[in-house]
Amino acid sequence: MDAIERARQGDLAAFDWLMRRHEPRVSSLALRFTGRRADAEELTQDVFLLLHASLAQIANEEHLTRWLLRATTHRCLNRLRDDQRRPRLVPIETLQTESEPATDGGQPDHLANAMVRREILELSPEARAVVLLRFQEDLDPSDISAVLDMPVNTVNSHLRRSLQWLRDRLGGESRGT
Repeated sequence: MDAIERARQGDLAAFDWLMRRHEPRVSSLALRFTGRRADAEELTQDVFLLLHASLAQIANEEHLTRWLLRATTHRCLNRLRDDQRRPRLVPIETLQTESEPATDGGQPDHLANAMVRREILELSPEARAVVLLRFQEDLDPSDISAVLDMPVNTVNSHLRRSLQWLRDRLGGESRGT
C-alpha cells in the first residue's frame, strides 16, 4: 500500500511523509509567486490542509504532484488578487530579499538571480504563474494550460510577452551599468 492510500485511510505518519516530501516544491513556488516568506508559509499550510481534506480525490503520485501545483498556483493567484485590493504598507524592496527554501533534486535554480526574481514579481499574476510553472516547475505549455485552466495559446502568449518584457527590462538594466 502506498503513502497516499495509507494517508487516505487516516495514517497521519503517511500524510506527514507526503507533506515533507512535497513541502519544498509547494513552499518554493509560493515564495517565488508572492515574494514574501510569511505569505508562502501560510499558503503552503493552506494547500496541505486542503490536500488532507481532498485525499479521496488523489489517484496516484503523479496526480498528487499536479494537484499540488494547481492548488498552490490558484491559492497564490487569489492571494495576489486580494493584495491588489489592499494598500501596501511595506516597501516592495524589503519583501524581495527573502531567500528560497532548499528543494529536492539538487538541480540548479535558473531563477536564482535576484534581478530576475524582482522582475518576475512585477509581472501580472497570470503571467507570473505561467513563467514560474514553465521555468521553475519545468512544465510544458499543455501542462500549464491544465494547471491554470487556461487555453494553450494564452499560455504561449503569456510566455512570449513575459519573456520579451523580461529581456527588455533586464537588458536595459545591464546596459546601464
